[in-house]
Amino acid sequence: MPPIYRRLVLVAMAAFLLKTGIALFTYGSTDALIFEADMAKIRQDGGVALYRDGIRTRWCGQAGQRACPPFNHPPLIIRALEGWALLSHVSGLPLRFWLRFTCAVADLGSLALLMRMLSHRRSERQTQVALLLFAASPISILVSGFHGNTDPILIFFVLLSICLIESQRPAWLAGGALGIAVNIKILPVLLAPAALLSLPGTRRKIELCAGAAAAFLVGSLPVLVAAPELVITRVFGYSSQSGPWGLSLLALASLGSPHLAWLYDLHARYGKILSLCLVLGASLWPRPRPGRNALFMRVGFLMFLFVSLTPGFGVQYLAWLVPWVVALGARPTATYYLAGTVFLFAYYTAAAAARFPWYLANSLERPAWTATVICLGLICWVVVCCIALIYVRSLWASPAGPPGEERAAVGWAASSRRSSALHEEDGTTKSGRYRRSEDR
Repeated sequence: MPPIYRRLVLVAMAAFLLKTGIALFTYGSTDALIFEADMAKIRQDGGVALYRDGIRTRWCGQAGQRACPPFNHPPLIIRALEGWALLSHVSGLPLRFWLRFTCAVADLGSLALLMRMLSHRRSERQTQVALLLFAASPISILVSGFHGNTDPILIFFVLLSICLIESQRPAWLAGGALGIAVNIKILPVLLAPAALLSLPGTRRKIELCAGAAAAFLVGSLPVLVAAPELVITRVFGYSSQSGPWGLSLLALASLGSPHLAWLYDLHARYGKILSLCLVLGASLWPRPRPGRNALFMRVGFLMFLFVSLTPGFGVQYLAWLVPWVVALGARPTATYYLAGTVFLFAYYTAAAAARFPWYLANSLERPAWTATVICLGLICWVVVCCIALIYVRSLWASPAGPPGEERAAVGWAASSRRSSALHEEDGTTKSGRYRRSEDR
């Protein structure tokens, strides 16, 4: 095993144990509360009722209180909650622990996939440092170990689908992985056009779609059959919290000026449609070319673009970007991880009533978006936008792969030209010798 891989394994196992310890001795964020209330509703009334009625907790859903967040996850998460509840019954450990433990395991799987996809760049110092930063990512430690949502599991299956496509495995298998990712959250639907464009031939494109559709449908049974309209409305019509992040924050701030208030109305009406159209349009630009890690780079760009434009936001969305920035090298990786970690730390501290170490960061009980948190979130958003621009420059300069691969391609082409010139010179010399021998 190369030394870099041994270091990665050691760092990854240390981070895994830390995440497991945090999951074991803390309650988590508001999402952990919500998932436990979801499971109670499923036990009492079934999965369809969870979509139809929602939940109630001591902090929301009661008379005179705010409404609880609706269940917007695809039906497979109902099966996952039942599985975590079974593990809880057998082990005596709470459901919220098994949810976060699964996220920690998914992070290990994501590291293994990154090591495989970037194996041709393992001799590059920048890639080695970026992978070590990923293995120890504090954003992943906070989201997987403390927060309590399914985003790290989602990212693992997206990475798996890309790895299968780039390694020329059966397209239906990659489609199945993508379909499972859609069964966790609907975000991967935005990435499907880029995956399709990366496949040569109509047959492989059809196989990818068939595999994704089959995985989604099987994972959604029987709830999708029982209430198809209700599930589709809840899952595909959901919009996350607007206001505290990025463009939605700037639009909200525009209400303070009578001359700029129209920006808020414009964003409220067309912000979601505009962001979706821009992400789908970016799937076609620049024109995809075959090459190593071409799809990986394209999806990384789309993820950063989407988070920079998204009209709604949850702090766990920062986990969506953790693996993709690794392809750009150590400096962008360290910058994003630092900005995201400081922002998350401030958010959880505010939601935990300024107590540290945290036990429960419940944003339903107390406001988490303080002025400090909003400012740090704005800085993090600017970093995300800058990294999206770095991706634009990288894709424009080398649509077939990352900068290191571009240099390798240039070197290979130069070597080929030198080899061809030598062959031509050698052929010319031999031809001249042959003619002289004929003259003699």
